[in-house]
Amino acid sequence: MRKAILYLLVCFLLVGFICVQGPEQVFAGSINWVKDMPEALKSAKAQNKPLLIDFYTDWCGWCKRLDKDTYSNAKVVKFAENFVCVKINAEEKPEIARTYKVQGFPTTVFLKPNGSLIQNTPGYMGPDKYLELMQKVVSSLQKK
Repeated sequence: MRKAILYLLVCFLLVGFICVQGPEQVFAGSINWVKDMPEALKSAKAQNKPLLIDFYTDWCGWCKRLDKDTYSNAKVVKFAENFVCVKINAEEKPEIARTYKVQGFPTTVFLKPNGSLIQNTPGYMGPDKYLELMQKVVSSLQKK
């Protein structure tokens, strides 16, 4: 009887551990985020790709929803390959947030490969709207 209870307890713990770890693994396997802004700028220039910067905070519920709903969407993840994607915690790097006039969270900032501003877009967007925005940014650069 003791062995059966111990066995069930171990099974429940393993299932619980797997469920808790699951979302992190999905998120980690989605967009290839860069955390270092100078490195991202160098990479964007070298690859001639625009930058997509996600400004977030740890306490922001909409930021978490953007991660869960939008940044894990297969179409968004695929199209994000056209960008150098940067994830910046605005409370850890407030000077970068000030540079791009970030006033709320989440905020997405798009930069040209040379680092000049394309646009600053505050707020949450679902995957379809976000994909549309990304496509507009890329097509606007191709026209020039």
